[in-house]
Amino acid sequence: MKMTQRCKLLSAAATVGLAILIFCAPVQPADKSKLTLGYSSTGPTAVGLWMAQEIGALNKYGVDANFVFISSSPVMVPALIGGDVQCAVAGANAVIAAALGGAPIVSVASLANRPYLRLWVRPEFTRVEELRGKTLGVSRFGSTTDNLTRILLRRVGLENAVNIRQLGGTLEVALAFRHRQIDGAVLATLRADAPHRILIELAESGIQYSMGQLVVAREFQRRSPDTLERIMRAYIEGVAALRDPSHKSRVTKAIAYFSRLKEARAIDEIYNDAAKYVDRIPRVEAEAVAATLEMMGKKGLPIETFADNSIVDKLVREGFIEQAYKNR
Repeated sequence: MKMTQRCKLLSAAATVGLAILIFCAPVQPADKSKLTLGYSSTGPTAVGLWMAQEIGALNKYGVDANFVFISSSPVMVPALIGGDVQCAVAGANAVIAAALGGAPIVSVASLANRPYLRLWVRPEFTRVEELRGKTLGVSRFGSTTDNLTRILLRRVGLENAVNIRQLGGTLEVALAFRHRQIDGAVLATLRADAPHRILIELAESGIQYSMGQLVVAREFQRRSPDTLERIMRAYIEGVAALRDPSHKSRVTKAIAYFSRLKEARAIDEIYNDAAKYVDRIPRVEAEAVAATLEMMGKKGLPIETFADNSIVDKLVREGFIEQAYKNR
């Protein structure tokens, strides 16, 4: 074979090979979107978004993310409306209350639709009926801990039969428990160096409750629907990694980094609850927000008033969520 013919064949082969590589390579957005993503909780509901960053899924979908922690969900709302934060993980209670109050925000996903909280009490209490006339602590009235405490008391027939004390935060609740100022509390974890027991696992009691939501300003949803969908795709892949036991070390690394926790036990508690309770398909379910709406005197209000499941439903129809788990 002559040299010129060989060169032509090699050139043609290289061209075909390059075409195959271009065709098979994952599609990347031409320009990355620089966005600020917020989280108001360092608990299980934030872990999926953290993992989207940890495994590079946000970068893969063209999102250059800057993460910011804002410890109060109500404070997160003006940050979203003002454009300082484009997308955030926030408490469902605050999101729904703000949206129903006229704030132009919308929930695009519910991250966990079962409550991963427990009723923690002193060891001498062995039956829930023994709490009649006793005092339970909550962070703030209207908070998730408050709502779930009241929902549980109603379910077990102790509504208005137990005192509820507002203490300010979960740390303050733990301190009050340690100093015997309260007899118990509904919390994910009780970080108190005092004898205690778990009397009820709320998730196992049949209670459905939206624990946290992915929320955006309606203006961002209107102006940047493609960017929002890319965030959701990255989030789904983050949750798929979170729920894969082989990725535990990466998950705990992300938890430690974003939560700033150093205690291995606390990190493991968040990991275990996230892996168990963060939903594979993060739809805002009517049953999971019904109790919150009832507490607000809005029983039966359509979830479309404050939520939009269109992106999640689209990803389900496309088979994207199923494929994200197959690719783990």
